[in-house]
Amino acid sequence: MLRSRFLWQLVGALGAILLVSTLVFGSLATTQIQTDARNTIRESLRTQAAILRQLLLPSLLQEVPISREALEQTTGGANNRITLIDAKGLVLADNREAPEAMDNHLTRPEVVQAMATGFGSSERYSHTVNQNLFYVALRVDGDEGKVLGFVRVAVPLESVERQLAALRNQILLSGTIIAAIFLVVGFLLARQFTIPITRMTEGASRISRGDYDFRLPEGRSDEIGQLAVALNELARGTQERIKALTSSRNQLAAILSGLTEGVIAVDLDQTILHINDSARAMLHLSQREIVNRQLGDVVRVEEIVQAVDTCLAELITTNSTVKVDAKTLDVSVVLLRNQDWTSAAGAIVVLQDITEMLRLEQVRSDFVANASHELKTPISAIRGFVETILDDANMPEEVLQRFIKRIRSQSARLDQIVKDLIHLSRFDTHAREMSVSQIDLAFLIRKVHADKSEDAIDAGVMLELDIIDKEVEVAGEQEALYQMLSNLVDNAIKYTQADGVVRVRLRTLSRMAVIEVEDTGIGIAEDEQQRIFERFYRVDRARSREQGGTGLGLSIVKHIAQSHRGSVMVTSQVNKGSVFTVRLPLSS
Repeated sequence: MLRSRFLWQLVGALGAILLVSTLVFGSLATTQIQTDARNTIRESLRTQAAILRQLLLPSLLQEVPISREALEQTTGGANNRITLIDAKGLVLADNREAPEAMDNHLTRPEVVQAMATGFGSSERYSHTVNQNLFYVALRVDGDEGKVLGFVRVAVPLESVERQLAALRNQILLSGTIIAAIFLVVGFLLARQFTIPITRMTEGASRISRGDYDFRLPEGRSDEIGQLAVALNELARGTQERIKALTSSRNQLAAILSGLTEGVIAVDLDQTILHINDSARAMLHLSQREIVNRQLGDVVRVEEIVQAVDTCLAELITTNSTVKVDAKTLDVSVVLLRNQDWTSAAGAIVVLQDITEMLRLEQVRSDFVANASHELKTPISAIRGFVETILDDANMPEEVLQRFIKRIRSQSARLDQIVKDLIHLSRFDTHAREMSVSQIDLAFLIRKVHADKSEDAIDAGVMLELDIIDKEVEVAGEQEALYQMLSNLVDNAIKYTQADGVVRVRLRTLSRMAVIEVEDTGIGIAEDEQQRIFERFYRVDRARSREQGGTGLGLSIVKHIAQSHRGSVMVTSQVNKGSVFTVRLPLSS
């Protein structure tokens, strides 16, 4: 409290007022007392002069100098200085100095004034007696108004000045004591005002720093108490508004952060107001502070900056597609308006990564083209054979039988393509409902081995098993897993030359079942290993068609593995063989 500047300013102002008041009062009082004292002296001396005028009138009429002793006898030994002056200004008598030693007094101020008005007074230093004297001169008139001379009475001012000095000291002492008392009282009164004001200042400061729980005491009923109530209401209202704004901001930030689309908000000067994590990732921006920086200084994609320029300049929504490294982004810039919707406040940039969508669109387009091509080939063959048979009624029997066998072969191929497409459609989504049960992979692999042994013998390929001697259970659909294993074994047999080996292994690794199908076939080039799981993709198209493949087997394998929360991968070397590895999670 003692460090309060306001308190000391208030006390200082009070002290200054008291000091000025004391000085003004003391000065006025001293001046007035001094004036009253001189008036009193003047009237007293005037009275004495009037009495002396009667006593000294004979001497003036005779114009004879009077000795000091005679003057003292006449005036009764008065203490004041008495001087008798004739009409010409000559000193006829003086009780302090010999008249003959004194110069002409006709030019003295009090004599000049008495000559004019009958009475005069003045105050000055007398070199005769070496003192400050107060002089009073009274004109003495004779018959017919003739001026006979002047009676002058003077009194030293030393005693008066001593009294005035004592009076000034008393006034100064009294003023000092009164000022000290008033300062103490003023200090105590000022504290009563400054304490709540200081508390309010502290409270306002704490509120400005965000301490909205702070409350001031509201016990007073005066204006200061009303101010405390107003500050408390301000803090309470601000706290509620801050909570509402914070909640709204957090909700908006959470929504924007959860969006897969990138969002950037800028003002009219293209200063970034907000940017979510998706936008940072799409534009490869670091996590350092970006907000409040210029869009052009942060985003180096010229098309985006130009789109924002166009939106803000023409007040329209703009759309464009840009390439950022390997990604394709769809950019929409929407005008951000003020609350009254009458003017623009900025713009919102919405970024959507359409790379995968474009890839899927291309895959869909390629699938339709490949499916059409794959279906068209057997259909065209069947149609050609049928038309040939119909056009040639005399066709030899052996040729007819050969054509019919070819029609049956192409029909079987067409049927296999349709079945594979149906299976692929079935496993194309993770959301499908499967008939899940506990499947022993060891038993299932042995079954596949038994079913494919004849095909391996026909192809001149040795089919071997390498299975751990225990049950390996996974949660899944038996039909789907059987098809996955069957497709892998079929694929290995088709692309392995005679006298080659296809080996199927089963083992566990941590909480995963690991199935490996290894062959000593033609192998797969490195640049084609990631494409073999695409639909209708073949490494050796001529050999695949010769073997009756549809190009969908490995795609079905991939989708079945993924639908069982697993994965499939391949490692291969050209002319040395391939290893397909499937990992599936074990049952708990």
